[in-house]
Amino acid sequence: MRQLDERGVSSVLGIVMLGVMMLGAAGLFYAVRNDAVSSQRYEDEVRLRLTAKSAVERAAVQFERGGAYAQADESAWKEKRVLSDETTEDGVDCRAVAYFEAGELIVSATSSIEPKGRRLSTKEYQRVRAHLRKSEGGDHYVWLGWTP
Repeated sequence: MRQLDERGVSSVLGIVMLGVMMLGAAGLFYAVRNDAVSSQRYEDEVRLRLTAKSAVERAAVQFERGGAYAQADESAWKEKRVLSDETTEDGVDCRAVAYFEAGELIVSATSSIEPKGRRLSTKEYQRVRAHLRKSEGGDHYVWLGWTP
């Protein structure tokens, strides 16, 4: 009879140890998956921010060089003007606009990406803005920097 009790105790102890190991493995898998999702989100955020900054800088160069863009005047622009609207190879939509605010030219770009195969269905986006001011001669604009 004693032999039978010892086998039962060792079976129960083995099942408990197996359960603890399976819970540990599930926790490890959860942590790895969570880290992969965080990494993907960070990569998307950086890609969106760099795409938007690139669009703003390309537009700002046009204003700095002079020409048709540099003739922009606050009195002539009553609303935002779309400077570019493009989609990159990897599916990032980017739209750059320019408008006047408090006597300065603001060039703003918004880049967004549709989530594909992700649990969240919200659209991710990044927006960047830069200030430019008309030069002393009035023939081109001068870069003042990024704004929050």
